[in-house]
Amino acid sequence: MKYLVYMVVGMWSFLGFFAEAQNVGEAKVLLDKLSEKTKSYETVEVAFSFLVTNKEQDIREERTGKLKMKGEKYALEMDSLLIVCNGSQVTSYSREMNEAQVIPVDELDEDALTPESMFTIYEEGFKSRIREEKVEDGRKITVVDLYPLEPKDKDYTIVRLDIDEDKLRITRAVVIGKNGTLYIYSIQQFKPNMPFSEAEFEFNKADFPGVTVIE
Repeated sequence: MKYLVYMVVGMWSFLGFFAEAQNVGEAKVLLDKLSEKTKSYETVEVAFSFLVTNKEQDIREERTGKLKMKGEKYALEMDSLLIVCNGSQVTSYSREMNEAQVIPVDELDEDALTPESMFTIYEEGFKSRIREEKVEDGRKITVVDLYPLEPKDKDYTIVRLDIDEDKLRITRAVVIGKNGTLYIYSIQQFKPNMPFSEAEFEFNKADFPGVTVIE
């Protein structure tokens, strides 16, 4: 497209660059604060919903779950699935099949999104900018878009975070897939510094009679 007055083009380019740079800078400041706040918690307990939707493929699947985290350890329950990580290995258990698969942590895909990484995904490998600011249920929410620095290696284009500015907590994370699929994590309840026993992050076969364990 050609513009009649090049000076107008130059002015708008400058203003656009300034606004973009400001959004990028403000996004980093907010994400740094979020990271510092998140790392200050010894433990976290979260109740969430998980929605997968793709209009073109007529897909809409919704689940709810609970997550407990303590450092690198976590326990995730979602429908009939239980995933437990004790820091050295991850056990995925299906109640429907009464089957558990055990995988050492160091054999996991480096790009795999774990419960822990969903709260720290913004720390590296992305450029960020503020998309919008809004008010939801009386809370000031800032929406930050994360763009992978190496998009060719990812099967998604954007990770969109809704951040409660006052509490410095993520309220929703949307992963936008290249095929048009949306993966939406909505935080329903967030409880920091809850007392968890070490046993909650271990898979005890005795609690699942007849379970088949694949290692």
